[in-house]
Amino acid sequence: MTTLFFGDMLPPSPEAEKRREHVLVGTATPLKLDVRPIEHDLTPRGSICIGTFHEDKPIGRCAIPRDSVQHFLEMDLFDRPVALALNVRKGGPGMEGSLLALVPMDRASRGGSERDEPWRASVPGAAYDDAIKSGGDDSGSTQLVGIFLGEVVRFEGDRREPASMLREAADMLACVIRGQVDSVGGRVLEDLTASPEG
Repeated sequence: MTTLFFGDMLPPSPEAEKRREHVLVGTATPLKLDVRPIEHDLTPRGSICIGTFHEDKPIGRCAIPRDSVQHFLEMDLFDRPVALALNVRKGGPGMEGSLLALVPMDRASRGGSERDEPWRASVPGAAYDDAIKSGGDDSGSTQLVGIFLGEVVRFEGDRREPASMLREAADMLACVIRGQVDSVGGRVLEDLTASPEG
């Protein structure tokens, strides 16, 4: 049974983040990503859905304002492998996580201000610093910025490491990298087709 599902296409507000316990985990090595526009029924009006794929499997989806998409794609943020981080919080239906690509700041800042770059994510400082130190990047730059790729959710009843938020977050990130993320609609189908116990 799939235990990880796609969440909102927009990152949580900084105000909401401050009120919730969180941990940040990252990949030890950079990964090659394919980031491109996709069609999705839940895309907010005036936005384009951007899908992120690793080894041809979907691992993230987010919404970017329509007038910013061309600039975002022309920045070539993902022309080389990048490290991933997952900022996981308690709350909502269980455990929620923001998937981030850790990109050298000079590449993310070309041609625009932060106000013009809505795909940037707000990441807690200390945890973010710890993640990028172990995340690895072939550019030699230590100045990285988190690029929001999407939200994932693990329902409370699906938790694999209920005694450890850190281990739970690491397991969630491992599922993301393996492409083991489904839509909530997939969860409904699983529940409907599951064999009754007893």
